[in-house]
Amino acid sequence: MSLGVGIVGHGSAGRQHVAALRGVDGARVVAVLEEDPAAGTGGLPRAASWPALLADPEVGLVALCVPPGGRARLAVEALEAGKAVLLEKPPTTSAEEHAEVLAAARAAGRPVGVMLQHRLRLPEPALATDWTGPEVTAVLEVSRYRPPDHYRRAGWRGDPAASFGGIAAHLGVHYLDLACQLLGRPATVALAPVRERAPGIDSRVAGTVVFESGATLAFAVTAESPARTERLHLLGPGGALLVADGQVTTTTAEGVATSWPAAPTAALRGEVYREMVHAVATGLPPRRCHLEGARGVTDILAGVVRGTAVTR
Repeated sequence: MSLGVGIVGHGSAGRQHVAALRGVDGARVVAVLEEDPAAGTGGLPRAASWPALLADPEVGLVALCVPPGGRARLAVEALEAGKAVLLEKPPTTSAEEHAEVLAAARAAGRPVGVMLQHRLRLPEPALATDWTGPEVTAVLEVSRYRPPDHYRRAGWRGDPAASFGGIAAHLGVHYLDLACQLLGRPATVALAPVRERAPGIDSRVAGTVVFESGATLAFAVTAESPARTERLHLLGPGGALLVADGQVTTTTAEGVATSWPAAPTAALRGEVYREMVHAVATGLPPRRCHLEGARGVTDILAGVVRGTAVTR
């Protein structure tokens, strides 16, 4: 029997989830919950309400494609109703929310995953290499242009309480999370003055992260340049690892390079759902896209929210 999925929110993220599920054997969309009565659901069944979705016995997994603010509360309610949960990124807005969702998952015995699909770009040899330690230095740059009014329009993207910030939380999050998967748990975050499009909505974030292992990361995430790039470069005593626009290249200390081509992002979303199908069937956390591993990026983004801002 296939896993029934309830999609909560049919905006851009929700439609991406629906598209990803079309190619996943063992899972299907049961219903879509969209609070805007004028918004369509692409011909999919529409849930009457949040309680109705939670009460639907055909729904085994709830995918929360709603803004970050308030998402953790919905996750806890879904887990208490006996549903597995898939959280869009960023999954939570604080360490406290992260802990609450994990505690609810343990109490319910249901898995929780995160749609941080870029984790699935990392090949096994990269994960098998130890990238922790004070000898490891990393540099991250993410540039995705957004016009000045992108975050000023009416709606949740311009509301700091709902959005959890701007470019760092919604695009930088993927590669910041990749850094945490490889370098470990952040210990300290130091920021340059944060630039904002609107109060609480960052458009340029730069700083350094020192990890518990002693590894360091210098990073810059911007929505202000027309140049588009996503690049994470790790340098350590055993060699180097480069993730550039989705392509992964490892280089050994002897100079031997191995590359893995970039997989389409849409295909990686489907892989996240395959992980969730397996997690629900076995009762185990998803192998790559588990919530436990998202504490690091949550801590970094919370540090950005607390940062000093220069409003443009």
